[in-house]
Amino acid sequence: MNSDWRWLPLAACNILLLALTSMVNDGLAPWSVSLLLAGPCVVWAALRLRPAGLLLCLVASGLAGEAAWPVPPGFLVTLFALGAALVVAARPWLGRAGRSSQIALAWLLNAFYFAVLTIWAAAPGASAIFWERAVADFCLSQVIVLPVSLWFFGFQESVLRLVKLPVAQELATRP
Repeated sequence: MNSDWRWLPLAACNILLLALTSMVNDGLAPWSVSLLLAGPCVVWAALRLRPAGLLLCLVASGLAGEAAWPVPPGFLVTLFALGAALVVAARPWLGRAGRSSQIALAWLLNAFYFAVLTIWAAAPGASAIFWERAVADFCLSQVIVLPVSLWFFGFQESVLRLVKLPVAQELATRP
């Protein structure tokens, strides 16, 4: 059996990012703002892992996120799977992905995740205050996700090197 064990440290990195985001949100609570930094969790794995490893990484990461966020069971796993499907579908057009295209993908996925979670959380008669806060949280999250993505992708590669697993330099061209 030819197993790709890179999913395990990548899932651990994703769980760490989600935990750090939760701790930052706890500190930001007095100012009534919060961050969503879920976009970077999917990009590197979706670009380089085979389908089985990608699925394991998404399930582990999604379940960890669901433990921290007030969403129904399977919601974040499904959201991560949708984002990964979009990235996997874009593989042929990306060619050789540099760091800038990975960051752009993380930025776009973060916006997608934020939109879906906000629409899900909005009550039918959501107040103007809810939408004002959503816009402020979205803007802050989208600004912060850029430097965090740059750090996070380097961190993932460093962890893979640390545990002596291959860091593929080329994109996987087949889903």
